[in-house]
Amino acid sequence: MQSDVTLSDIAEKLGVSSVTVSKALAGKKGVSDELREEILSLADKMGYVRKEKNHHPKKNTVIGVIVAERYLNHSRSFYWHIYKELSVQSNDKRILTLLEVINREAEESESVPNLIAQESVDGLIILGAFNVGYLRMLRNKAKIPMLSLDSLYEEIEGDAVITDNILGGYEITRYLFDKGHRKIGFVGTLKVTPSIDERYIGMCKFLSSAGLDVEFRDNPLVINDRDKYGNLDAEGTFALPSAKEMPTAFFCNCDVSALLLIEHLKEKGYKVPKDISVIGFDNYVPDMNKSIELSSYEIDLSVMISKAMELLTQRLRNPDMPFSSAMIRGKLIVGDSVRAV
Repeated sequence: MQSDVTLSDIAEKLGVSSVTVSKALAGKKGVSDELREEILSLADKMGYVRKEKNHHPKKNTVIGVIVAERYLNHSRSFYWHIYKELSVQSNDKRILTLLEVINREAEESESVPNLIAQESVDGLIILGAFNVGYLRMLRNKAKIPMLSLDSLYEEIEGDAVITDNILGGYEITRYLFDKGHRKIGFVGTLKVTPSIDERYIGMCKFLSSAGLDVEFRDNPLVINDRDKYGNLDAEGTFALPSAKEMPTAFFCNCDVSALLLIEHLKEKGYKVPKDISVIGFDNYVPDMNKSIELSSYEIDLSVMISKAMELLTQRLRNPDMPFSSAMIRGKLIVGDSVRAV
């Protein structure tokens, strides 16, 4: 982070005077709300450090992050990856982040997080999915700005930054379709997380637009990958179709599930991609043994986290501004796990 950024540097970037920048940063009159917000946002991005009167140290902003324990039950969790990026970017802005992991009992009993009960944080990031009752409790008990990251909730009054899961599911299915696949399965337990449901909706949306029959409910080609508590590869999951019903390709809701599916297919004597093509989502499998370079769909986490920090810091400065949501698009990553048929 640059620590020697001056008022002149900011002024030059925006084409305004240093006096205007100084007024905006000091909260003085004579600057429009729109320009003031633009100056404050750029100052944060450039790493400008404001000088405090009487040399009193500025109180650090503290952001709380809550995530359900079920999403962190293994070291390769995508949410650990998100939190790491969030911590790095927060540190660059001199913002402290505190993580609280919510276990199943606390979620089901709708216990108030310690970060909220102890009034330890200035704002709260809700990472991933929680049940409706828990979200309603947060809405009633948390009197601080909240931002949902990787999920969008009607139950929460706050900003949100999410992946465009429907578009991602649509583009992945179109890619498989263009490779000649017409019988495509989906790996992911529905009604467990919004992101899984949305990716499946994107898949069905493309199949319908391509004129293919889609059984949205009770689809025999939807394979559960986790139990209702979010535990991957739990007993009863990855129940593969018979050889007669086996698809030529599977779209998996995440890369970890894609690699688990490949192992289950191998146990049944199938080879990927010779017999069956497999594609994942997230482009993130840090510590799993990969026998193949997996095709996937990647979201730029740096952009996603940057937008989340931007929205939350703006909210802390202006609590009454309208709520907003940002949807981040991704890109297809072509590996070796999909072949044309």
